[in-house]
Amino acid sequence: MRFSIICSLLLSFLAAPILGQQPVTPKRKFDPPRIIAVIRGPDIGSQASEDAFYYINKGQEINLNRGEILNVYREKKLHPSIPRPLRIFIGTMTITESQNGSSVGQFIGNENIKLPIIKYKIPMKGDIVVPRLIIDSGVLFDPGKAALKQGAGQEFDKVANFVINFSPNKIIIEGHTDSDGDDEANQVLSESRAEVVRQYLLTTYAQDITPAMIEARGYGERQPIVANDTPENKQLNRRIEVVVWD
Repeated sequence: MRFSIICSLLLSFLAAPILGQQPVTPKRKFDPPRIIAVIRGPDIGSQASEDAFYYINKGQEINLNRGEILNVYREKKLHPSIPRPLRIFIGTMTITESQNGSSVGQFIGNENIKLPIIKYKIPMKGDIVVPRLIIDSGVLFDPGKAALKQGAGQEFDKVANFVINFSPNKIIIEGHTDSDGDDEANQVLSESRAEVVRQYLLTTYAQDITPAMIEARGYGERQPIVANDTPENKQLNRRIEVVVWD
């Protein structure tokens, strides 16, 4: 009996935090917002309607406020042997109303929603809406260059605040160009710019951003957010996006 009591006390002592130390709180897994219902939406299988609204299961508690624009992804399971589904970027969601625990948005599709792998051409229940931050490439880089402009660093305070607000396990730095020039050159430029931004963030914000949580990707001219038909639209497509991924 005495031995049992001693063992219990010893186990309690070992399990207790060392004096002066705070218990370690495990980092929460990022659970991305998802569409959970369609309000006044079109029939399933038809094209997305401008009159449709989409109900999202998160809101102001993760800083999804009115006017925020998010990327919408459809997840597709390619094969049982592949543990994680493929995420396909199908358009953007603009938040029109938000409160703690929920928000409502309107959807604008992109070219990917026309792909054969996308059966339903509208947002569906379960689609992910991913927070993002957009920075005009013209603010960061000279035309055709991948070296940061002098003074561009102040733009990255927005990125640090973005990371602190959303507490992601992983963020993606995406480089995008307009459609002017050679496709391959645009791809290389977008990759180089995304990597330059990644390295700058790791160097400058080492306390909040670690190598394990940040990845750089270049998409060239393949993911425009508007048609490349005017100088103003081309400027919008020349951008760096910071996307919360996991």
